[in-house]
Amino acid sequence: MPSPTLITNKLHPPPVRGQAIPRRHLLERLDQGAGLKLTLVACPAGYGKSSLLAAWREVEAARKPVAWLSLHERDDDPVRLWSYIIEALRGACPSISQSVTVKTADPENIMEVVLPRLVNELEEQGEIALVLDDFHRLSNGPASDSVAWFVENSPLSFQLVVATRTEPALRLPALRARGDLVELRIDDLRFSLDEAEAFLNGRLWLGLAADDVAALVSRTAGWPAGLYLAALSLGRVSDRHAYVASFGASSRHVLDFLVAEVFEREDPAMQALMQRSSVLERLSGPLCAAVTGEANATEMLAALAATNLFLTPLDDEGDWYRFHTLFRELLHIELERREPALAPTLHMHACAWHREHGNVEEAIEHALEAGAFAEAADMIELSWIWFYSHYRQATVLEWLRRFPAELVNDNAGLLLVKAWMLLLARRWKESAQVLTEAEQQARDHQGPLPSGLSSIEAGAALLRAASPTGDVGFLTAQSLRTVALEGPGSPWRPVACWAVGRGLYFSGEPEEAEDWFEEAVSLAVETGHSIVQASSLSYRSKIAGDAGRLDEQELFAKQATDVLSAEGIEEEAGTIYSAYGAALDARGMFEEGLARFERGLVLARRRREPLDLADILLRQATLLRHLGDGKRAAASIAEARSVIGSCHDPGNLGERLAAFEPRIEAPTGEPEVSHGERRVLRLMTTQLTFREIGDELYLSRNTVHSHTSSIYRKLGASGRADAVRRARERGLI
Repeated sequence: MPSPTLITNKLHPPPVRGQAIPRRHLLERLDQGAGLKLTLVACPAGYGKSSLLAAWREVEAARKPVAWLSLHERDDDPVRLWSYIIEALRGACPSISQSVTVKTADPENIMEVVLPRLVNELEEQGEIALVLDDFHRLSNGPASDSVAWFVENSPLSFQLVVATRTEPALRLPALRARGDLVELRIDDLRFSLDEAEAFLNGRLWLGLAADDVAALVSRTAGWPAGLYLAALSLGRVSDRHAYVASFGASSRHVLDFLVAEVFEREDPAMQALMQRSSVLERLSGPLCAAVTGEANATEMLAALAATNLFLTPLDDEGDWYRFHTLFRELLHIELERREPALAPTLHMHACAWHREHGNVEEAIEHALEAGAFAEAADMIELSWIWFYSHYRQATVLEWLRRFPAELVNDNAGLLLVKAWMLLLARRWKESAQVLTEAEQQARDHQGPLPSGLSSIEAGAALLRAASPTGDVGFLTAQSLRTVALEGPGSPWRPVACWAVGRGLYFSGEPEEAEDWFEEAVSLAVETGHSIVQASSLSYRSKIAGDAGRLDEQELFAKQATDVLSAEGIEEEAGTIYSAYGAALDARGMFEEGLARFERGLVLARRRREPLDLADILLRQATLLRHLGDGKRAAASIAEARSVIGSCHDPGNLGERLAAFEPRIEAPTGEPEVSHGERRVLRLMTTQLTFREIGDELYLSRNTVHSHTSSIYRKLGASGRADAVRRARERGLI
């Protein structure tokens, strides 16, 4: 299934209509927002917010770039939201660096990494403005919080204009108290008597008496949409004074008026097209033809847009439109009244069209609206890996929330997807619980497997291998189980190879780990797993540095950083920054290396993966010692000791920590058996041959031989059985 793409017509304002009257005093108020943190236009539907801002943008764009974004409920996902905002800003100001991206940004990184980078870029761009229309479609959650952060931290040269029906969660009292807020409310956007006169008589040539204009302004309370509704009928009646005397502007009247004067004035074919298209957020001729069955939909939409202000073009070509929200709500009411059972079928037609044209998110939305949960589940299972790799877990978890609970709980594939998304959201206990439920359902699973996995068992093993368990033995076993299940042709093979390499790295088997990381890098380039590629390169850099291969260390660190820059990867950037820091340390560039370590630690602490965090802390301690900063080195070692102590099985991290501690020999004077040697020792208690032990642990014959010889020497053993006996006496196994 194709990856979701940005809907570019969301980045264009509605056109300024010929009937629009100039509202210069409002444009001047908007201009006053330059140099302030926020310009807010807040009032209910029908007050002309979008039209006003489109007119302001048209004037303002002559002297500075003005970006536009119309929001939707689906944008209530911080990663999706900022993907659109950055695209809108770059469209208005192409010089914004490509390094400002959320292609693979964790939502927690939005405010700490992406937005600071964006603010710095905007500081260099000069004056620029951004209009966020329909801001009320965002809930008071992470997406809105990220905009609030942006409002507080944006440069003085940047103007943010927000249009909303409801009060936004943007810390308005503080902005108001500081004089950093320009507000336009209902009373500002009401038509004055002069504006109503200019609109009704100057633009629409209705020839109304002054008293009639005043009466309409009074009865509509200056509501622009109400005045427009009145104007539609006034153009058709002979006794306009009598009509004005009977006009009312209650909600019921408005709905009745819209039906009688706008909807029912059209011929039956146009009525059918309009009401059936009400299931669509955005309309095009081909889409409406597929949904409604009207072959002439393209021509009919163009004709309707030319005569009806409630249908607005979304682009200059006239390919896409949308209904005014009030009018769309009316049309949907009419659809339910006239064809009450048709909406699900229309949604399914829309789902099929969007799916065929690669609009995955819209296809899934329509399937859910239709109650077609089997189709929605199929699309989610086919496409979820894109959402996972782009940190869109909020979107997928919201989709799954809309399913009947029993349909998710009985579907092993959806449960596995949910477990992965919960892991990405750092809701680890919930993820583990859902994963257990997935495995219980796996025996009866008959549907498609999520995104190319060979089995639910393989997906579960890989998820556990990627979990922040702090248990090297466990993650190694799970990763080895995954590679046994996911063969060379699997799209998950690079992830599985990375997981094995990581387990071996922390087990103290660098040579074997490097082989797996090398395969992971090669496959990741082919399959587009950028995170796996960058992370594997960073581990290869560390392994090369530990072996004294400084040129390779620097090369791999640079390659990992290049992937980071190209893809905007931040989730794995803790290991990437630390690898580059270690490479700089090896070259004697201590201050430069320390800066990389400090950035890496910020990211690693947020990710809360104990093994990587301890690894970075120990490497930073080495650099700090090279700098002669014993106090800070001791602090890093102390934090590493605490992190390692929290791990069930820290692998070779304990031995690495011991290298920083004062050497205390055991009373017997016996040398310590390494973590890697203990892994071999455990299997020496079985009936496996040494070749089979190597196969089980994914170690070469030379490594097994080396470990065995070292075990015999350290334990003073004469052979395998003697080594096992002595190891048990010492409590090693």
